[in-house]
Formats: sequence, structure tokens, C-alpha cells
Amino acid sequence: MGLVQRLLGQGRFEPIRAVTEVSAASEANREEIPVEQVVALLRERVYGAMTCLATLAVLVRYTAPETSPWARVLDVAVATGGLWAASLLADWVAHLGAFHSAPRGRAALRMLQASGQIVEAAVLPLLVLVAAAVGLLSTSTAMWIAMWILVVELGVIALLAVRMAHLRWWQQLFTIAGLSGVGVLVVGIKILAH
Repeated sequence: MGLVQRLLGQGRFEPIRAVTEVSAASEANREEIPVEQVVALLRERVYGAMTCLATLAVLVRYTAPETSPWARVLDVAVATGGLWAASLLADWVAHLGAFHSAPRGRAALRMLQASGQIVEAAVLPLLVLVAAAVGLLSTSTAMWIAMWILVVELGVIALLAVRMAHLRWWQQLFTIAGLSGVGVLVVGIKILAH
């Protein structure tokens, strides 16, 4: 096994496991996370990161030195909250249509976990904007830092996804570069238009 493959964890795919433990010693309480749930988690994280990046790219155009960083925090929080609510509502309606009942128990928890990825994608950019709000950065600088954080986040998401895939090294690299490239493209267009 090559160095890059070892670093990326390439090898036999092991299913992701979650512990639903009542007692730490009980092996019977382990349950595999369904592949569909892993797909939902990754999908929602990408949606969240891309939406946050697009929101910041639009807002940076309307950010002047006198723009309140708290206004930008609110803008990103509202956009993120709206996408989170839409995702949750879409899953709930889809569950109603497919199962003829509202989601309960594990199904509801899995819906919340998946849609929560949208909120998690916006945490670091929001923290950077809060840093601007408390005077550590200018609002404009914070906006650009937040956008580049999201580009890196897209690369990390792709890296985590390809680590579990049975792809050749160059296919993994292409996938990571492709997803990160979309983020760079958004920022690049914004730089050219600025």
C-alpha cells in the first residue's frame, strides 16, 4: 500500500458504526449506520457549505467599511436557518409520502442529524464574522476569510468521502480537486467581478 493511500486511509472499507449504548460493556448495543444516512450527512454538509459560500459571495459585494459585522452574522444565520428548515421540512414531507406517517424515533433523529450538517457547515464562517463583530477583523476581511474556510471545508468533505470509496488515487484526487474547485470558482468569479 502506497504512502498516499495509507495517509488517506485507503484499504478495505469498514462500515461506519454508531454506538447506541445503554451500558458501555454491551456489544449488542452497536448498530451500523445505514449507507443512506451517511449519504444524507455528506449531501447536507455540501449543501450547507455551498449555500453559505454563495451567500457570502453575494454579501461581500454589498459590504462596505461601515457595514455592521453583526448584520452579516444575521444574514448568514438567516440563510443557513432557512436552508436547514427547508431541508428538515422536505425530509418530513418525503417521509409522510413514503411511509404515510410522521417520522418518529430513529427516523426523526436521523433527519435532524442530516439537516444539522447544514448548520455545522456555517459554524466556522459565523465565528469569523463574530470575530469581526468584536473588533478583531474588518468586516470585509472576515467575509473573505469565511469564504476561503468554506472552500477548504469542501475539500475536507471530499477527502472524507473518497477515503471510504473504492477509487484509484487519481480518481480520489480528481474528486477532491473537483469539489474544492467549485468553491474556488465561486470565489474566483467574485474576485473578478469585484
